[in-house]
Formats: sequence, structure tokens, C-alpha cells
Amino acid sequence: MIRCLLLLALLSTTALGQGVDPLRNLSGTTPATGASPWVRSGSGPLTFFHGFDVHVTHLTQTGPAEQETATFSTNWLGAGAQFDLGERAFVLARGRVSLEPYTIEENGYPQFFQYVPEEGLIGRMRGNDLVGEAAVQFGYRITNASLLSLYGGLVGQPAFGAAPAQLRASGIDFAEAPFAWEMQESVHDSTSVITAGWTTRLFTIEGSVFHDTVEAFNETEFETGGIDSRAARFTLTPTPNLAIQVSRAELGEGELLQRDMTSASLSYGGPWAAVTAQWTSRDHPELPGAESETAYGIEVALRASRNTFLVRAEHLDRPAGFPLAPAGPGVEEATHYTAGYIFDFIPAPARYKLGVGVNIDYRTKTHDLEDVYGHKPQGIYAFVRLRT
Repeated sequence: MIRCLLLLALLSTTALGQGVDPLRNLSGTTPATGASPWVRSGSGPLTFFHGFDVHVTHLTQTGPAEQETATFSTNWLGAGAQFDLGERAFVLARGRVSLEPYTIEENGYPQFFQYVPEEGLIGRMRGNDLVGEAAVQFGYRITNASLLSLYGGLVGQPAFGAAPAQLRASGIDFAEAPFAWEMQESVHDSTSVITAGWTTRLFTIEGSVFHDTVEAFNETEFETGGIDSRAARFTLTPTPNLAIQVSRAELGEGELLQRDMTSASLSYGGPWAAVTAQWTSRDHPELPGAESETAYGIEVALRASRNTFLVRAEHLDRPAGFPLAPAGPGVEEATHYTAGYIFDFIPAPARYKLGVGVNIDYRTKTHDLEDVYGHKPQGIYAFVRLRT
């Protein structure tokens, strides 16, 4: 076994030698699939990179006798700079901000059957914080295809799970968050993040310590606190278009806050198609009678010159009694589907994408909720989208 691991490491650091590019990191130290997410807009030793996404959405929720409508914007802007220290070392500073504290109501935007327990939100989805990432990464290239790195973030993503849906190639065009957000992505804006890793052309091994944020979101200030959580992740990247990760995290301290999380995912990104399949499990080891919760699903984006087709299917556990009166112990299963379409006015492969689109939700097992939510409750999200 040891010989096999040594051979794997040797192959990944020599025979595959096109080098490892830290600019392929999408969020924290999570790699992007497909093209690099950063665009070079300068020259010389100091190079700047940027990207953005803006959705302006009008929502109509059908089903209840009194239909709810809302208009809001989900958005983010990312930028960074790299400074080379000799031929092998570098320092990379990155940041990402969102105006959602100002473009989404304080209690989030409507989304049937969404659940964010940290804020007590049922049927609504929180907006992103003003600062989604503020971090510096130091790297040293052992060889052209092997990199040691140390990442430190006031705000950032630790070494756990796949990239956030709003950033990854398969999820960036959706106008709404996944229904499994609170299990799959709740650690993506952790604070006091420190991650050490070893990256080759074939795989990455990394570990993080960080502060698990449990305060209200949609904030203009980020929560600070002592390091109380840890995570580890192994990511296999056999090609630049494919990433397969398994990770484990222990979040929080104390009986009420501690959670043990496990994640596995496969992400593919190409010029005409992107796919993410992921599974997440959560345990509450210090809560008597608490059951394990799981969430798994797949999202697909198919792109042509002017047309994008989107599909997301999710199966996840909710507390018993959800959504009318969620309470434990016990879990209740739910399945959600989202389908979407976007027409772009600027054909591919233009640098910017401007289009109009729609997302439509569907959830199974709603017959018992007809008195409250009506017949086949659905969310219809019509939007304009501009992004790099």
C-alpha cells in the first residue's frame, strides 16, 4: 500500500508536469473545474483577477390562496492579486463581496420549503454576507507540478465540501440557492480560517482549523471568535475538468452546537456542460436521540451558443413536523426539483453573458399540506442575469 502511494505521488509530481495553478482555486482552496475562474487583467509580477455575477429576480409563489411575490437580487464580485517571490514562491490575496445585505430583505427571499435553522427561517432563504472571502494564500512550488500552501482567511471556506453553488460551473446560473444549502454550504463563510495543503496535478490533501459562524447572516460585519472547528479533505483531480472530493468536519463546541459533518462530491466542468453530484451527512453526537441527517442530489447545466438548460434534483432530511412545526427527534424526507432555462443575448464564447431566464420549483409529498400551501405549490423565478 505504501509503495502504491509513493508511486502515485511520484507520477503526480513529474509525469503529469504542466504545473499546479493556485488561480484555479474557486473558493478558499476548493479547485474549479474547467477554465480558470480568474481573469488576468494586468502584467508583471503583480497580476489582478476578477469575476462577478448578478441576478435580478422577480418571484411568484403559486399554490396558497394569497400568492406571494418578491423582487430581489443575488450577486457577488471577486478580485485578487498575486505577487511572485522568486521563481518558486508566491503570495495570493483574494476577496469576494456581495451587496445582498442591501438587495435582499433582512429575513431573506421567499423559497417554498427552504430551511435555515440558525436564523429560524422556514420558507425563506437568507442572503449572503457583505464579505464572502477575505484571505491570503502563501505557496511554494516544490516542483513544477507540486505545491505546498498555507491559506489564512478572516472570512473564507475551510477544507470541506464542494464549492458553493453560486460560484461553481453547474450552479452559477440558478437564480436561487439549493434546498440543501444549510447542510452542504453552511461552513462556506467561516471566519478565522487556516488551511495547510499539499497539491499535485493529481490530488490535494489539506486540513483546516476555523471558527464556526452560527450568528445571523445577511450581515455587513462578519462574526469573529476563537477557533472551535476542524476539517480535512482529499480531492482527486485526474483532469482539469474533473474534481472528486471526500471531506470530514467537526463543527462547534458544546452539547448544543457540536456537529460532525461528512461530504463527498463529484464535479465536472466543460465548455458545454457542467455537473455536480454531492452527498452530505450530519450527526449531533452530544444530543440524545438525535438522528443522522443526510442530503444528496445532482445539478446539471447544459450550454449552447445562446441557450442554457438547468436541472437540480435534491433529496434531504428535515426535522419531524417540517415545515409546519419542525421539531426533533426524528427526521422527515423531502425531494425537490428545480428546472430552468436562460436565453443569452450575447452568444458564446463572449467574455460577458447577458440573458433572461426562469427557474421553476417542484416538491413531492405536498398533498398533506394542501390546506396551508394549496395544490402543487411552486416557486417561479423570472430573472435577468449578467456575469463573466
